Amino acid sequence: MKSPPTITLALPSPCAQTQPALLAISGGRDSVALLHLLLEAGFTSLILCHLNHGLRGNESDADAAFVRRLAKKHGLKCEIETQAVAALAKKQQLSLETAAREARHAFLLRMAGKHDTWIVFMAHHAEDQAETILANLCRGSGLGGLAGMHAVQRLDSGLHLVRPLLRARRAEIDTYLKNRRLKFREDSSNLSPKHRRNRLRHEALPLLNDVFARDVSALITRLGVLAGRDDGCLQQQAFDHLSAPGHLNDDRSLPITKELLALHPAVLSRVIALWLREVLELPGIENDVIEAAMATLAPGGAAKVNLPHDKHLRRKAKRLWVS
Repeated sequence: MKSPPTITLALPSPCAQTQPALLAISGGRDSVALLHLLLEAGFTSLILCHLNHGLRGNESDADAAFVRRLAKKHGLKCEIETQAVAALAKKQQLSLETAAREARHAFLLRMAGKHDTWIVFMAHHAEDQAETILANLCRGSGLGGLAGMHAVQRLDSGLHLVRPLLRARRAEIDTYLKNRRLKFREDSSNLSPKHRRNRLRHEALPLLNDVFARDVSALITRLGVLAGRDDGCLQQQAFDHLSAPGHLNDDRSLPITKELLALHPAVLSRVIALWLREVLELPGIENDVIEAAMATLAPGGAAKVNLPHDKHLRRKAKRLWVS
């Protein structure tokens, strides 16, 4: 009899199985599958982290109770918190999705500090990646957005999000759960058309599959790989330029050199982004700001660009600086 397919975890090397690590777990099929795959791979120091968003009443409470039972069954530490995400979204004028993401990251950051680890396992899979890339495409993203999620992503907070299932298909995960008779929680909100991601999953991608008579998720994720490779090359060129002697002043201003002006726009935009975001550590630097900063280098370009939080980028005496 043919043996069922196995899921290979895409783990960074080295990744010590005995090192404490957080697992962001909702109790749904994907995070439950990842939990058991990590246990099978020998990860013995997992801390299950579950944030109850308080959006589905008793159903949300039952998810939290399920995660607590899972942790007890496998002898693992467990951290559960409740956050009123709807109230947070209203207060900060954010979408529910954005508010929930920010609440999760803040929760995970607290747990990372408590347990002295910066590794967080996430259960995103290949279809999640395709949905992310498609959403970024429709937002007008550049190569970075078309690359989608990274298998290992370092946040500004220092957290490292590790996604071992990013190459696994949803059908493979379902087969894994079925073969092992693993129980999981069904989130009723995953079927709601109120959420854009649900419409991408249940409407847009099936329609594209029908239009092109093929599995477009595989093609979209291939685009992500290619875009990530190209973006990485351009990012490296930008880093090399900024790291070269004479290409950054001691006061962290950016000299307008012949080499800077000769850069291809694709590299120049990344030099400016790297300078503003990483060197100067300025928040809220979006593409429109980067394009405006590039325009200051053109003949007759503006000498000042407004930046977020009442800051200004200025051009004078063959240098760019922020005040």
